Amino acid sequence: MKTFLGNKKVINAIIVILALVLLIIVIPIIAASFYSRPMADDFGYSHRVYNAVQNGGGLIDIFAASFTRVKEIYLDWQGTYAAVFFFTLQPGAFSDSSYFLTAIILLVSLISSTLFFCISALKAMGAKRESGMIAALVILIIEISFVVDKYQAFFWWNGCSYYTLFYSIALVFLSLLIRMYNAEKNSVKYTCFAVAIVLAALIGGGNYSTALVASVLLLTGLVFVFVKKRKAFPLFLIVFVVLVLGFAVSMTAPGNSTRAASVSGTSAFEAIALSVMYAFLYIFKWTGLAQIAGFILIAMIALSAVKNTKFNFRYPLFVALFSIMVFATQFTPPIYSMGYIGEGRQVNIFYYSYYLLVSFNIFYVCGWINQKGLLKNKSEKSKNKITAASLILSGCLALGGCLIYGLSNITSIEITKALAQGTPQKYSAEYDERIASIKSGNTAITDIETVPDFFEKFCIESDSKYWVNVQMAEYFGVDEITLVSE
Repeated sequence: MKTFLGNKKVINAIIVILALVLLIIVIPIIAASFYSRPMADDFGYSHRVYNAVQNGGGLIDIFAASFTRVKEIYLDWQGTYAAVFFFTLQPGAFSDSSYFLTAIILLVSLISSTLFFCISALKAMGAKRESGMIAALVILIIEISFVVDKYQAFFWWNGCSYYTLFYSIALVFLSLLIRMYNAEKNSVKYTCFAVAIVLAALIGGGNYSTALVASVLLLTGLVFVFVKKRKAFPLFLIVFVVLVLGFAVSMTAPGNSTRAASVSGTSAFEAIALSVMYAFLYIFKWTGLAQIAGFILIAMIALSAVKNTKFNFRYPLFVALFSIMVFATQFTPPIYSMGYIGEGRQVNIFYYSYYLLVSFNIFYVCGWINQKGLLKNKSEKSKNKITAASLILSGCLALGGCLIYGLSNITSIEITKALAQGTPQKYSAEYDERIASIKSGNTAITDIETVPDFFEKFCIESDSKYWVNVQMAEYFGVDEITLVSE
């Protein structure tokens, strides 16, 4: 007799239910995205591409404008060349009606990369594809529902692409490395290798938190590969060199000194100590009842998934401590350079990685429990009763967690409520009215009055020399833009 979760039909049903829940959650985000608009840094980084498009330029002109802007920013402001390249290509630069693609691109990248990574990582641990899908869907439902900063997670290209997009690229990168290690066919191995090199160059030129964590994980992987499979070591070493070189090119940019002069950070030792402290602090902060409910479901799947695996789960305590240290590594760059952990867009990726951290450790501990035989004396009937009780407990905790968090604060519910009240619609109408005014020559504008919590105002000020005003004026090709009261 198979256990309840050993039944393939039950597993498939769980996957379908979770996928439907995820779909229901993302539909309001996509609906709201049609009312989102470019803001602040979107203008400054993409004005050359916008002007190229407005002047009827083709792909060559657009990429020439993009690379010119990357060069300017690299020399004058920041070295993250790959990130700036994406900044210049913000959807609104191609068409005033295309900015909605921001949320779609970010959701697709986050969802697909999380699925790819969970399936790849758990398959390497001996679990089936379905187990990875369930873990990924649970993670996605929780992290999207309780995301730290909704605006900077889905609706603002500059902030979203810098962090969430590069986080997603890193997940695909790590997945390819896992598959490259386990590949039996050379065609698969070298395909993963070729794509991993490209992604390494991108990650090296992305945000520093993601680049640093990817470097630490790949360095750890190098040691593991050298011990376990030395023939694969040269491939991993080449990928690592590309990643580190890209990171070095980014960090040594002339413009970084200009940006560093505008902020004050901490010493390296203090940054590391604070990173560890913040890691534990946020692990406790983000572990609420709803999250525990999701972890229970993942644990139930894990106990069944790793039952007969040949993967060796010897060191659960060491793995837990190491993964926490890797998690803490993300906090170090912003603390070192700015003295704090960063804005919401950056905290979002810490938040996402937290779920992967916990879920990975759940699978590892469950593998250790199975290999120690701690549950082998339980009958299948007894296990089914425990499973049923766990499902009920998980449901109750999820409901309780949502009520404590506040139903109106859950992403899909908050956005649905705002759409019903018409605030995103009014926001976009007010925004478009003011942009039309600027294009017609009236550059003294009032700020947007109706702003949902997950959108932002213009961020301009009465001083036409304020940096957002300047970037916005440059974008629309006017001498200056000024914020005025009614």
